[in-house]
Amino acid sequence: MLYVLKSKMNLKHLIKRLVFHITNNFKPLTVHTEAIFIDGVWEKIKEKALKKEVHTWYVITPANYELSKVLFNIKKSKKEVSDIMEERYKWLLKHNQKLELHIHLNKIMNITYKEQEKLFRESLEWMKKKLGIRPKEFVSGWWAYNRDTIKILRKQGLKLIKENQYKATHDYNWVI
Repeated sequence: MLYVLKSKMNLKHLIKRLVFHITNNFKPLTVHTEAIFIDGVWEKIKEKALKKEVHTWYVITPANYELSKVLFNIKKSKKEVSDIMEERYKWLLKHNQKLELHIHLNKIMNITYKEQEKLFRESLEWMKKKLGIRPKEFVSGWWAYNRDTIKILRKQGLKLIKENQYKATHDYNWVI
């Protein structure tokens, strides 16, 4: 009996995921821009931007440098990565691309309010100072957020974008 119940739950979950993926394909494409400092990824980003294939670029900032360093084995300093991001994000803006905020908080959300607030503050200040923009939307890395995140978003006037709202991919998926 337990096996039958578990099978029905698995089937229900499978159907929900299938419907999600089918309907998601008809939504505008957004890109979680996490590896723009890698030249091969940057070439693909420019190609997509020039073809106007992307609705929104959800961009990380140097606030996520430590994570990027581990994920992408970067040998550049935080300042070097920041300079590359600034130059390339400005190029996207010059080509009328929409940039919004993307921060990786913590996959299992064992992160304090103060730690989250620091990441948001650093990211928003960087975007204002280096790019001259103030994002209106936010996508959380791994779709992971909690009540503290919601409080910070309200305080900062940012709209939370959830997984089912857009078709999403990552910039590095174009080169792997």
